[in-house]
Amino acid sequence: MGGSVEFDYEKSSVSSIVEFSRRLSGKSLAEVVFIPREIVNSTNKGDLGSLVEAFFFGHKPGNEQGPDFPEAGLELKTTGVIQDSKKRFRAKERLVLTMVNFETLVEEEWATSSLLSKCGVMLILFYLYEKDRPVVDRRFVLEPMLHRMLERDWRVIQADWEKIRQMVRDGKAHELSEGDTLYLSACRKGAGGEREALRKQPFSPQGAKSRAFSLKPSYINVLIQGHPEADVLGLGHTATIEDAIARRLERFIGLAVDEIAEVFEVPQGPKGNKGFHRQLVLKMLAAGGNSVPELDKAGVELKTVRLTASGRPRESMSFPGFKFMGIVDEVWEESVFFEKLEKKFLLMAFQPDVNGKEIFIGAMLWNMPFQDRLEAKRVWEETRRRVIIDATDLPKISESSVAHVRPKGKNGADVIPTPQGGYHLRQAFWLNATYIGGIISSSLQTS
Repeated sequence: MGGSVEFDYEKSSVSSIVEFSRRLSGKSLAEVVFIPREIVNSTNKGDLGSLVEAFFFGHKPGNEQGPDFPEAGLELKTTGVIQDSKKRFRAKERLVLTMVNFETLVEEEWATSSLLSKCGVMLILFYLYEKDRPVVDRRFVLEPMLHRMLERDWRVIQADWEKIRQMVRDGKAHELSEGDTLYLSACRKGAGGEREALRKQPFSPQGAKSRAFSLKPSYINVLIQGHPEADVLGLGHTATIEDAIARRLERFIGLAVDEIAEVFEVPQGPKGNKGFHRQLVLKMLAAGGNSVPELDKAGVELKTVRLTASGRPRESMSFPGFKFMGIVDEVWEESVFFEKLEKKFLLMAFQPDVNGKEIFIGAMLWNMPFQDRLEAKRVWEETRRRVIIDATDLPKISESSVAHVRPKGKNGADVIPTPQGGYHLRQAFWLNATYIGGIISSSLQTS
């Protein structure tokens, strides 16, 4: 149990607050300050951020509208990190900033927005998340991070904010998805499930689920890894990410795959090498490098789409496999398939020319439209229903225009248990080849 702490910092000084916060580094809150017994005994209850503010800073938590330290214009955020197999720290989840008020958002402008007023300058404290450890005993790791929204990636974040505002202005708050934006998202912030109470939105009678502005886990990960200022795409001061991608890829459109491979000295390897096209994509985007931090921060998932001469994808688009026993106890909004479909994708398309040479035909940033997400949800729910009855009879490609289920195992011996007490081939959700083909043909010129 920690002792008392002297609150010797200047509440109107950002640097003073940041320096004072370093006293937590490498320690838990309970090691630094006295915590009442009823809070210590509450294993996983209580918001650690509020406890840090109250017991460590000796500061009464502010209201939702303004920053936690109004005199300094500073917002305090605590967020959990986990360690991967290489002992690197990664964000456990998105960093929630403040609730989205549909009614007032439509009247706001970015420069005077409630989001920027509250979270324009943030002190972020990272703690090591351990599920069964009381929140007050979770150790703070990494250096305290000062994040100024107007100094780092602000053009992308502003464009994301404006995209969210426009959707609400268009009466589409109920259609919001984290895949709509890049760094800043409108994440779900309600009880979840079908029984969640919906909120009113100003320009539609359709109720919408509660949302909060948040920074994506992928964005926080790049900040943690220490190269947040990288400008691999050459965004400069005016280009959007879409413009930067188009500019970077323009000279490669129409070139044969082997020509691009020669430019970047990428060996093709054995026939059917699945990593070859992805490696080419990264080389084109990163001007010969191997990563694009701007896309890493946005959590954009690269997907290479290889088309036939007629413009149809050679195969459907696969997603991670699922466990029969697991899907039975899942709900849609907590499923891996849902999380994947909430992402933004960069689709990179290749197609044979009249001579049969495979060429690069273009790329597009894409996220699944609302109506198609509803259809994917229907397929998921039908899959769950059938798994409970008979795990060998799952939705086929002929049953939906969007998605289906089929095997995705290492080999015929890759089987997993079913609720019926038997074993069956590992399965996965796939987006139909015809569905992906329609997306590509509507945006890129295909034969």
